[in-house]
Amino acid sequence: MAWVTAKNKYFALTHVNPSQQLLKASASAAAGPEQVPVLMYHYIVRAGLNYEPNNNSMINLEAFEAGIDYLHEQGYYTATLEELERYVAGELTLPERTVVLTFDDGYENNIIYAYPILKKYGFKASLFVVGTNIQEETGQFDPAQKSFLSRQQMEETRDVFEYHSHSYNLHYKKMLHCGNEYGAGMNEKLLVDDIAKMKEAGIDTPYFAYPYGDFRQQMVYYLRESGYRMAFTVRQGFVRPGDNPMQLNRLTVTTNTSMAELLSPAEVEP
Repeated sequence: MAWVTAKNKYFALTHVNPSQQLLKASASAAAGPEQVPVLMYHYIVRAGLNYEPNNNSMINLEAFEAGIDYLHEQGYYTATLEELERYVAGELTLPERTVVLTFDDGYENNIIYAYPILKKYGFKASLFVVGTNIQEETGQFDPAQKSFLSRQQMEETRDVFEYHSHSYNLHYKKMLHCGNEYGAGMNEKLLVDDIAKMKEAGIDTPYFAYPYGDFRQQMVYYLRESGYRMAFTVRQGFVRPGDNPMQLNRLTVTTNTSMAELLSPAEVEP
């Protein structure tokens, strides 16, 4: 473990992205919210079909809709990732009540359930897809079965959803060191090839979500070298001007989440 720590520290000292040197200068945001919540969703299911009620990656449709209704009633603005990037860099002032909506993995139920609810209010959201899970054709949706979105569905829903990378095929665990398993993207040799495949698959934007939230300096370096400017963890917390754009926090939304409490700054520590 000491060898791994030393190796990572050496890498950090010898591999510095030029853009990382600008982080300290990016905290001079104009007036606006001191922090912005980036909400994280995964799988949406009707309550009667939720056979894993303790799985925080699954949210009942009824709870999801109630949460989105609350955001609308409270007058929240849904920012795009480009707007969030500029906010973090201190280049853009966002409305006081701003939220960012993100969905991980690319489940078809995000299209079937979330899309019409978000469209009704004119809300924007970002969906981080796994390249190998994208279907070439749209099948028959079965609410009781896990399924993934198709290219056709992606094209038809771009008025609400932006589509970004959750890796091409690294959404699985792999042993990295000391017998511990981490997201496979932590292996930079796999990562470099995977980035190229994702771009070839047509998902070529500067925004990324770490599979399982796992990352280390080497991973950040190669993502930046490949043109990624902002990436999201699963670490709980708000996003503030001057934050490291490659290590941004999010807030998990579950069936039992009180949206009012979640969005209160006192609820989550930096």
